[in-house]
Amino acid sequence: MTKSLWSRLVLPLVLLFGFALLVNEVWSAGGFFLNLATEVIGILITVSYVEWILKRHERQRWHSTDARITNRLRILLNSTVSSIRNGLGFSPDILDERVLASNDLIAIHNEIIRVAEHVVSPVVYQRVRALDPKGWKSLAAQITNAHNGTLMFFNAFQARMNPDQISNLLDLQETLSNILYFYMVFPDLAGVPENELPQTRTPPLVLQQSGCEGTAKDLQRVLALVKTLSQSIVKAA
Repeated sequence: MTKSLWSRLVLPLVLLFGFALLVNEVWSAGGFFLNLATEVIGILITVSYVEWILKRHERQRWHSTDARITNRLRILLNSTVSSIRNGLGFSPDILDERVLASNDLIAIHNEIIRVAEHVVSPVVYQRVRALDPKGWKSLAAQITNAHNGTLMFFNAFQARMNPDQISNLLDLQETLSNILYFYMVFPDLAGVPENELPQTRTPPLVLQQSGCEGTAKDLQRVLALVKTLSQSIVKAA
């Protein structure tokens, strides 16, 4: 039951129940208010039971489908982290090979999330600053693929996502798009050596550093959103 429905349906009944008991202590009115309180309790029990039955039936009906959608979401999150890892030039060796060899998909997912948080995210800015033009082009291609994958997933499965997941998926999509901003607007600055930077009204080094900082910040935000979405899977299980 949503908070809005709870506040408009259950809360008034609870208040009515309390009011009826309070008035009954002062004025029994032939048992009218006691009977009213009893009726209210009956309504609350009925509403709660019906809601439980409907939710249980819905979970059972969608169990197999939801499990597949959850697996697709894990794959999307894995792919997003891998796109960033590859785009920033991290070797696959940063992942624990024992976990990869286990063929346990959940354990592998958790390892990818661990690496994203503790290995990739802390050094994102340094990696972005080290990219040359070819590296920026590769990163942009990886991020574009991740963005398109997120968009396809959202369009296909948003109806089975909870509101928080939808919000985080939208933020993920938007932030992936933001990562491309500097490269798309200033391709002649991205990764260009200092002695080859074009002359600009604003010092080109300032523009380049600002672009790298903004890109790194958005990359870290993507990794944080990936972790949040991963945690939402665990809570929903």
